[in-house]
Amino acid sequence: MTIESAFKDLNNAILDLQHADHNTYERPVKKMAVALDNSELQAINKKLKDNVDFENFIENSYHGSSMVGSAQLNWPLERELELGLTLHIIEKSRNDPHWLQNFAFEWYYDGNKIISSLRKLNRSVFIPFARDYKDYIAKVAPKHEIKSHEVEALNLVDRVEENREPILFVSKLIITLTEELREKVRGDNKLSPVERTAALEVLDKIQKLSQEAQTMSETPPDLLMSNDDIQSWTERFKSAINESIDTIIDPKNLANAAVPTGLILGCGALGAMIGGPLGFGAGSMLGHLITGQIKPGAAAKTIQDAVSDRS
Repeated sequence: MTIESAFKDLNNAILDLQHADHNTYERPVKKMAVALDNSELQAINKKLKDNVDFENFIENSYHGSSMVGSAQLNWPLERELELGLTLHIIEKSRNDPHWLQNFAFEWYYDGNKIISSLRKLNRSVFIPFARDYKDYIAKVAPKHEIKSHEVEALNLVDRVEENREPILFVSKLIITLTEELREKVRGDNKLSPVERTAALEVLDKIQKLSQEAQTMSETPPDLLMSNDDIQSWTERFKSAINESIDTIIDPKNLANAAVPTGLILGCGALGAMIGGPLGFGAGSMLGHLITGQIKPGAAAKTIQDAVSDRS
């Protein structure tokens, strides 16, 4: 099994755990451990685990008051230590899945249902671990071809899983608002045919990306990982911004359009929920551009610099 296939198995196990119940959680927990048993990862994992004292970590964490759910782990800030401790959790869980129940219930309490605590543990510990672990392996084992898009794939799934309902709401809002703005653009006699066409093309791109986001919010996690169109959404979102810079119409031509502020906020919010921090900045900037509230020349360099810095 290659490192890349081990990462894929780890991703799948984490996604399965997020949707498991009290009777099915043990299998994905064991699958996580099996994925990390890859022969090319064993030496790295051993070093990470040897660098930490798990029992001391637990002993020096805040065990809480008499109130259920008040316990809090004292996680170290150093990434390598955090990875080593998480590897211990996964190893202990493989040997005794019931230990994980008690661990989650004590440290990641989320109501009286144990599965709720397990899912909170998965969101808070295992999903960030998979992301950071891949990044760490890519740096300490550069001889292996570890694709960075695999890391981003899990990040995207994580963001969509956390924001399904908001993504659905915001994407529908943007679709409605862009359609309203399209009608205003069509009826604006101050626009030349070229300007009108350019404005409508920009709105078409935003509407199409929003429709895809709406579909994404209703897509199961396993399909989010495997669908190339979904995985490329963030890149196409950034690309739409670059392509729109040169075709955007002059702000003064939309002065009478009474553009809704919700379109600006919606573009920023949708970009952030799916594409992360850059998505918000880019989406918000594009929202301002298409609504004529910022001049293209003043924004173009800012956007291009931001995109190139993170490409």
